[in-house]
Amino acid sequence: MTPVYTVSPSPEKGLGCFSTALIPAGTLILSETPLFNVREPRTNAAVLAAFLNLTSSEQEYYLTLYAQTATARDAKVIDIFNSNAWQTGSRTSICPQAARFNHSCVPNASFAWNARLRNVTVYAIVAIPANTEIFLSYERPYQTGYARREKLSAYGFACSCVACGVGAETSDIRRARMAVLDARIRSQRRQLWRTEMPKAEVELVRLLKEEGIMGEALGLAHHDAAAGWRKYGRVDLAVRYAAKELEICMVCFGPDSPCVDTTRAFLLQLKAQLAKELTLVSEAP
Repeated sequence: MTPVYTVSPSPEKGLGCFSTALIPAGTLILSETPLFNVREPRTNAAVLAAFLNLTSSEQEYYLTLYAQTATARDAKVIDIFNSNAWQTGSRTSICPQAARFNHSCVPNASFAWNARLRNVTVYAIVAIPANTEIFLSYERPYQTGYARREKLSAYGFACSCVACGVGAETSDIRRARMAVLDARIRSQRRQLWRTEMPKAEVELVRLLKEEGIMGEALGLAHHDAAAGWRKYGRVDLAVRYAAKELEICMVCFGPDSPCVDTTRAFLLQLKAQLAKELTLVSEAP
């Protein structure tokens, strides 16, 4: 694939990835096979063993990645792994190209592990103008700025995105509310008898949009809303939210992702249920 970004210096972040032209939402930015991975729960010995199994040129490449401190080689190998590794299914992987993407709490791209391709992928989740830095999110969205700063400090940097800067106060209010809603939804999910309207799910979708979070979390919120509407008896609304979930999954993960297959199957199931209900209504005396 033709590269749609270039690696260049990023203010206060070292290096970063910048678009070379307009990147439409849903565009594949990167597909990369991990350099190496280790099974979780991992040990330092496992990381060192995997590193030593690389070729000399691969080791040199690995050692160019960000490390918080300049230390002896073995310690640096561990430092680099802890600062750059991504979760990929049951393993944690080093993907040197993906490691060049910096963090934003309001990202414009989405990172995922495609188990079918055995690759990591990065997709644009919004339209990214030319000469714009491409950001991923390293953390879950339902956290206040303080909690995010505490976790991001492990990577050795401070975030200066809109949610951490001028819009921090409003963002914190929204994200604290999102955390409450998410916990409520997970609790209600275990209640098989629940018949209330999915108010928490619908509110969560709205807050995510207001916060500008357009990736995987928004898709999951639409899934929860679809499940809630089905349980409430409004399969028509469930279909609407599930269709939006599929649209978001396509943008975040690409058409060949197993996640897309699962989401499409859920939507087809809802459509079949709705068609059956409409048939029963039309045949009623």
